[in-house]
Amino acid sequence: MTTTTERRNHDPIETVAELLDAIEGRPSLGVEADLDVEVDGYGLTVVGYDDVVAVDLPSLPAALSLWRRLPADTMDVAAALASVGLTVEVQTRGVPVARIGAAADPSPVARRLGLGPVELVPEGPVLAAVTRRRG
Repeated sequence: MTTTTERRNHDPIETVAELLDAIEGRPSLGVEADLDVEVDGYGLTVVGYDDVVAVDLPSLPAALSLWRRLPADTMDVAAALASVGLTVEVQTRGVPVARIGAAADPSPVARRLGLGPVELVPEGPVLAAVTRRRG
C-alpha cells in the first residue's frame, strides 16, 4: 500500500511514497547489464539478467562500507525494488551474501540486526572468504 500525495503532472518526484505512486500498476522491469564500476574506490561488477541485478564486490568490508553509505533507507530501497519486480543480489567475490527486493525472503538474523526486508545468506561470508576469484 502506498500513500497518495498531491502532485502536479510535471513536478519532480521527491519522496519514495511519490515514486511508488508513480510506478504502481506499471509492468515489472527487466534489466540487462554487464558493467564494471568504481564506487568510493571499490571496483565492482554489475550484471543484470531479467528481474535480478547481481552486484559483485571485492570483499565483505567493501560491501559493508558501501551498504552503510546508501543514500536511502533499506526499507525504501526494498519497497522500490519490489514494486517494479526487481531483486538485487549482493555478492562478494562471486558468492551471494544478501538479497533485497521482490524475491528476497527476509531472514530472522536480518530482522534482529534491524536491516529490514533483507535476506542474508548465512554461509555467504564464509564461502566468499575461502573462494578464489576466477579470472
